[in-house]
Amino acid sequence: MRDEKTEIKHHEYENYQYPDQFGKWLGYRIVSVNPSERVAQVALQIREDHLSPAKRVHGGVVSSFFDYAFGATVFSLMGPKDFCSTVELKVNYLKPIELGDTLLAKTEVVFRGKRLCVLRALAYRNEEKDPVAMATATFNVVSQKDKKSE
Repeated sequence: MRDEKTEIKHHEYENYQYPDQFGKWLGYRIVSVNPSERVAQVALQIREDHLSPAKRVHGGVVSSFFDYAFGATVFSLMGPKDFCSTVELKVNYLKPIELGDTLLAKTEVVFRGKRLCVLRALAYRNEEKDPVAMATATFNVVSQKDKKSE
C-alpha cells in the first residue's frame, strides 16, 4: 500500500483518466492520506463563489467537500484497475461557515467489506476544536478480481 500522499494521481487508476474539473473549481486540497490507518485529511478555503444568497456557505459545497474527502480515503485503498462510486452520503450541518473560513475534513473508514466501504468524517473550521459539520458515506468498490468473478 502507498504511504502518506498529498494528491490523488488519477493516472495511477485505469478507470479515472478524465480530469476532475469540478474538484479543481471547488478547490479541495488533500492534506494527508494514510492507507494503513485508513484515514485522510482534506482542506478547503471558502471563497465568495461558495456562498449561498444568505452569505453563508452553500450546503452543496459542504456535501461535495465531504464526498471528495471520502473519495480520497477510498482511493487510497484501491488497486489501479478498481473503481468506486458514492451510493449514500449524509451530512449534518452543525454551524454556519462563512467567507474566508478554512475547512479541514478528517475522514476514516469504519468498515471495508468485499464491495462496500463505510466512512465517517468531521469538518472543522479555522483549527477550532468543535466540528462545524459531520458526515457518513457508503461507497461501492469494485475491484478487478470482483469483475472477473461476475
